[in-house]
Amino acid sequence: MSRRPHARSSRQLGYSLVELLVAIVIALFLIGGVIIIEQTVHTSYADRTGLQKLDDEERFTMTLLTEVVQSAGYYPDPATNSIVTAFPAQNTTVPNQAGDALTFATGQTLYGLHSTQSANGQTYSLDTLAVRYMTASGDGIPLCDGTSNTSGGNVVYTNYFYIQTAPDPDPSKPADSFLYCALEAGNAWAATTPVQLVKNVEYMQIDYGLHVPTGQIATPGDYAVNVYVPAGDMTATDWTEVTAVRITVTFVNPLQNEAGQPQTVTFTKVIDIMGRAGGN
Repeated sequence: MSRRPHARSSRQLGYSLVELLVAIVIALFLIGGVIIIEQTVHTSYADRTGLQKLDDEERFTMTLLTEVVQSAGYYPDPATNSIVTAFPAQNTTVPNQAGDALTFATGQTLYGLHSTQSANGQTYSLDTLAVRYMTASGDGIPLCDGTSNTSGGNVVYTNYFYIQTAPDPDPSKPADSFLYCALEAGNAWAATTPVQLVKNVEYMQIDYGLHVPTGQIATPGDYAVNVYVPAGDMTATDWTEVTAVRITVTFVNPLQNEAGQPQTVTFTKVIDIMGRAGGN
């Protein structure tokens, strides 16, 4: 008896179209998850980097301002110098865009200018600060541009802080704001181009600590601060009676493009004048 050959199935084994589509959808879902995770990590890293940079800029700014302001009125060798002989009256013009004019009376070591700027419906201060002190060659007392006295003799320095904008290297971007330092040695500015200290400093408000029992006239020789006065309200007598300086610096917020974040971040510090703090 003959056998009939077993019929082979003509059906090919493999994935159906539906199975392929399901696999593609799952793969796209996994890839999308990886992309979202990568973007989250990248954003988180950028935020941490921006906050770290802001912290560094704030620390550097306040440290430099503190070192300079604390030295206001300092002079070496009090046996041969006095506040009057060390700091004579002086009128000078800063080599910045505004050409700020500084006027110092005899014995005056602090001076400031007050101006304002409106933005986003608010008014901000664009104050400036000038600090005078005398240093001896090689004493290491820091100046606002990061140098110190190596001239071989005593020199009176005027450290001038102000905010100014400068073009961004990318012409398609708006101008950047900087905290600048201009340094005058004796009666000559150390450089015609002031030094850019910190980027993204938008505003600076400076108030001067005085003992004022009534009105706006400081009590001579009284170092107990009971009021902080802006530069625009300071009198000629007030400038020689400053015991402390309150500085408020406003920086661009690196997280300003995120929901709920303000455009700026503000830091405030009160700095005592070494020559007066702890007095009467």
